[in-house]
Amino acid sequence: MSLQQDWEEQDSSEFIEFGEYFVPERQTQIDVVTSLIPEQQAPFEILDLCCGQGRLSEGLIKAFPQATVVGMDLSPTMLGVARRELSAYEKQFRTEQFDLAEKAWRTRDEAPAAVVSSLAVHHLDGEGKQELFGDVFEMLRPGGVLVIADLIQPVGERGVALTRRMWNEAVKEQGLAGTGSLEPYEKFHTLEWSCYEYPDDLDKPSPIFDQLSWLRDAGFSEVDVHWLKAGHAIYGGLKPGK
Repeated sequence: MSLQQDWEEQDSSEFIEFGEYFVPERQTQIDVVTSLIPEQQAPFEILDLCCGQGRLSEGLIKAFPQATVVGMDLSPTMLGVARRELSAYEKQFRTEQFDLAEKAWRTRDEAPAAVVSSLAVHHLDGEGKQELFGDVFEMLRPGGVLVIADLIQPVGERGVALTRRMWNEAVKEQGLAGTGSLEPYEKFHTLEWSCYEYPDDLDKPSPIFDQLSWLRDAGFSEVDVHWLKAGHAIYGGLKPGK
């Protein structure tokens, strides 16, 4: 299985331009993710899976200046932007091209203290998510965490309709606040960005209760949902031990 054939560089360019408006409460999500990572003995490493342009990586570097953040992405465009945007942190940040669905990257020379991901895991199907959770659990150092910010699948038609409406409203509100126009909202629909309105084969969100069960089955403790809005949730767990 590979995501290489599904994600195109044009997708990367469009997200770089409009992601600030397409992602509900983006800065809040970054703050929530960073707050869920426990203090570790320095030095330690954090993997940012599908780091995009590096917004979450920057938040992690600022919250944990003693850490090395590895920004990992399939897209050369995204990695290039991340390196440029975070050039001031060259001692704390490095990039690595990878395919989330592949296995090779899941064997590391150093056990990371945290693995985080934003808007990527939903590209894996249910089996792929379960394999990822198990592999990350084995990869982490004891006391490490997996924190995921991602799309989840409502389990009924009413939930899908509500999620679709709330995401539309969030994009419209953020676009108006940021640009004073409806351009981001119109682009959101022109690009058919919402999987709750324009389903496609690339997006495979799973119900949150399934994912929490898969995290527990992988061995994680303190499995929980920490934030949720418009189909976007932040959830994860802790690898027991010290």
